Amino acid sequence: MKSPLPPSYVNTPVAIAYSEVDDALIVTMTRILGLCWAYDYERTPTLTPEQVAELISRPRSTLYRHLKQLREMQWIRVEQTGRRIIIRPIVNRNVEPLEREAKSITEPTDDPAPNEALLQALVEAGVENPKRSQLARLDIDPLWVHAWRLWARHPHRQGLTNPIGNMILKLESREPPPGEFLRAAEEQLRRREWMREQEENESHDPDEDDPPEPEPDRVPAEAHRLWARCLGELQLQMTRATFDAWLQGSRVVKADDGCLTIAVRHAHAVDWLQNRLLPVIQRTVARHADDTVKVTFVAGT
Repeated sequence: MKSPLPPSYVNTPVAIAYSEVDDALIVTMTRILGLCWAYDYERTPTLTPEQVAELISRPRSTLYRHLKQLREMQWIRVEQTGRRIIIRPIVNRNVEPLEREAKSITEPTDDPAPNEALLQALVEAGVENPKRSQLARLDIDPLWVHAWRLWARHPHRQGLTNPIGNMILKLESREPPPGEFLRAAEEQLRRREWMREQEENESHDPDEDDPPEPEPDRVPAEAHRLWARCLGELQLQMTRATFDAWLQGSRVVKADDGCLTIAVRHAHAVDWLQNRLLPVIQRTVARHADDTVKVTFVAGT
């Protein structure tokens, strides 16, 4: 019986080697292809899951997760024969047919004009061309881009080696984002729209007949945007009841010299936030500000 591992190198298609997905998935797929060398890269030997996990140097839990993702990406097909499995790569070793197949998935044949709102969302998410232009021609709700971006940047996924690639994979598969991330994205966009309206109102010249008003102490627009981003993430780090009770409706009232003063609804909220939630809030603000920022809370509307 031939060795299950190739004697020299693995014949990996370019479209897989340079795919914009998590690098760990590419490594797993490459190792699976290596197991297929004895069958002209058409299938693996018939192996138990334990044997596959050992040969590709993955824990069984990681193997099962990667096999599920690779099936969803239509890179492999898994056949069950009792307790053993056979993995068949769906991709073709010929690069040109593979590239044509990839383009047929990501680009509609009638080549519609890109969706401008979707294109802007992809720009904000950090998706580069040519993938950005390809995705902008798909029928994807721009809200999904914002939601998957929040999902990829969640603290629980700090181990992702390629968060943008994971987000692209989710968008191409048309998988709906989890409900909590959709709600957080909607809330984030609503805050952004509110801040835009506030800026427009502040820049609008009052009518000549209106009496002059004293110039208010204005908070920099970037401070409002920073806090809005932080609220979007904090909303995902705590229960909805906790967020609504202590942080809903909070706003920046002062921002200077590395300090951020946040107004909340009442003094009890100030006490709770300062004594129970401040470390989480400080870390979240520092992550979005790329610097250490002191956060304090005051009661007020």
